[in-house]
Amino acid sequence: MTGEQREEATLQDHHAAFAEIGFLLDIFTTTIDNIMGGATAPVGRIAGRAMANKLPFRLGNPSIDEAVGTLAERMQAGFGFALSGNGADRQLAFDRCVLRDICRQRGQQPGGPMCRLFHAYFDGIVNELICRPVKSEISESGEQCLVKIATK
Repeated sequence: MTGEQREEATLQDHHAAFAEIGFLLDIFTTTIDNIMGGATAPVGRIAGRAMANKLPFRLGNPSIDEAVGTLAERMQAGFGFALSGNGADRQLAFDRCVLRDICRQRGQQPGGPMCRLFHAYFDGIVNELICRPVKSEISESGEQCLVKIATK
């Protein structure tokens, strides 16, 4: 510390920051969606794989359950999700999602460009952690979002 006084962030400051981040994410994802003509999955996957390489942990040779469980712990500040099912019938249930909150704030329905880009990003992270291709598809969006997830 250099002796400078630090201001405490107020609840109003947090709400203003959330609104600004929501605006920026909306513009960013809409722009990528427009440029790519809706085919944003490769962009999200590449970003997710790059992110996985920057994570401060290594899992060795994890199963998809271990990888998703670890990500659920790491991402719990903004998301609450769990993996269920067996074999080809795997599903992620998102009970809490900061992106859903941003969609609401921006007057958008969940499941749109921002959500699709996020899930491609998430696929990329899991892909890199388990060293196998991962593909997800949003099957339901709303108060709880359900995402089918498959590995090859």
